[in-house]
Amino acid sequence: MVLADFPSEEKIREEAIKLLRSVGMDKQVDAPVKVEADASGVIGIEDTGNFLIHYMIAGAAKSVDPNVEINKGIKVAPTCDKGVIVTHGWTDKAIGDWPAEIATEISKRVDPNEWICAYFDWHGGSAVINPIDAAKYARDIAGVRLAKTVIDSKLKLKHLHLIGHSAGSWTIDTAAKILAEKTDMTIHLTFLDAYVPPGWDGNELGKNKSNGWNEHYYTKDITWNATELDLSNVHNVDLSEIDPGVNEHEFPYRWYCATMTGRYGLDMWEKNAKVYFKYKDIDYGFGTSAEAGAGNWKKSMTLKQGNNAIVLSRDKTLLEILQFWKK
Repeated sequence: MVLADFPSEEKIREEAIKLLRSVGMDKQVDAPVKVEADASGVIGIEDTGNFLIHYMIAGAAKSVDPNVEINKGIKVAPTCDKGVIVTHGWTDKAIGDWPAEIATEISKRVDPNEWICAYFDWHGGSAVINPIDAAKYARDIAGVRLAKTVIDSKLKLKHLHLIGHSAGSWTIDTAAKILAEKTDMTIHLTFLDAYVPPGWDGNELGKNKSNGWNEHYYTKDITWNATELDLSNVHNVDLSEIDPGVNEHEFPYRWYCATMTGRYGLDMWEKNAKVYFKYKDIDYGFGTSAEAGAGNWKKSMTLKQGNNAIVLSRDKTLLEILQFWKK
């Protein structure tokens, strides 16, 4: 037998998909993106694909053009020309979780005649053992599917804010690159403790052709240099000093929500803690977004990207002040 007798990788993938269909798994193979709205008008976008079938078996190239099923009952004001979409990272989900909470909180603070607020759930790709695999799915499949959903929605958006945590940073980055090529909208990217796998170039994050602006909020935690990176195409902000508890990977999204509500949730360390978000005349977090007002967004556009991180600080105690002067 010569090498040419072996089936190609593409042929092997095709036969594997045929086998799955033969055992009644058409629904899992076809895996659409579903778009629904809750009673408050916040939109949930769910990628029903998963890492095993769509990345390992079918392959990313065959998995990025799903049917987008948009519920006909969704009502969007014809004047809406701005949107925000929030997504999660490794092992996480958006439905009934913090991305939905942030989208809902934003919806309470914007004009529904101007803004569409949504969250994106790709839990089938994030629920994997290895975070690198989650990042692969996020970059190569979830992000493409999200961009396709935005385009298929036929919305006339002039501005889109994408918020992503951890491996989900690659989801929003891929979506932004595609949308910047295919539309004229300005794009605002908010990376929350962006996860950069070994060997990947974190400076690819935020590198798109939109006339928007990008930011990265991170904390120095157990993930070490996989997340606490100053990136060249974003405005970098270090939250480590304002974490009320032990610095950990989830803090940035809890903090971002708290910059809207003025309080943290029920976490033991955080529930009574003060929320710090100011640096000089800038209100970081929600305050840098167009959702917080045109003036805020205009000011954000003047902030340098590729900077050494701005360090947000908490109030100093009397003892700390005395120790400072003693030095």
